[in-house]
Amino acid sequence: MANTYLETAFNVPVTPDEAALLEECFATAAEISAGFASIPQEAPEAAKTCYASCSSLFKATFPLQTDQDDPFAEFLRLWSHPDLACFDADLRINDNPEGEGMVAFIHGHEADASALASLIQKVCKSALPFGFEWALVTDRVRPGGFGGGYFVITETEILGGSTHWLMQATLQALQARA
Repeated sequence: MANTYLETAFNVPVTPDEAALLEECFATAAEISAGFASIPQEAPEAAKTCYASCSSLFKATFPLQTDQDDPFAEFLRLWSHPDLACFDADLRINDNPEGEGMVAFIHGHEADASALASLIQKVCKSALPFGFEWALVTDRVRPGGFGGGYFVITETEILGGSTHWLMQATLQALQARA
């Protein structure tokens, strides 16, 4: 048996408002993952209390969905598995040493690259188009245990995928020509 990890580390340029919203999104995801442990209410009410305490920018970016009971339904769409709403990454905001604004340094050892790409698309509009890469590694040498990938993010789409997917597409194209 081998443990597999998806690792990433990248800087994304952000405005001060985007930096604050990123921090709020990471904190909110942690609160949701902890089952609203810091709010002494039952889960449905705790979620409503937590959402009510969110900033107006968060609420504008992730508005209430009238057809959903969960006030975080729109926010949870960042994840392919909303029951596992965790970025599994760390965030650090710094002044941009190369110019104006700020830089968000995002890195993780077991990061959810897809959720991070969706978050950047929703929150870091000033950085778009933007791209980042990741590495897939295992703690044991085994076939298929290593790879990586990338995402290129625009306002309307998220492009990219894993090196395994790219390799398979290239092999299929070569086989089709043969």
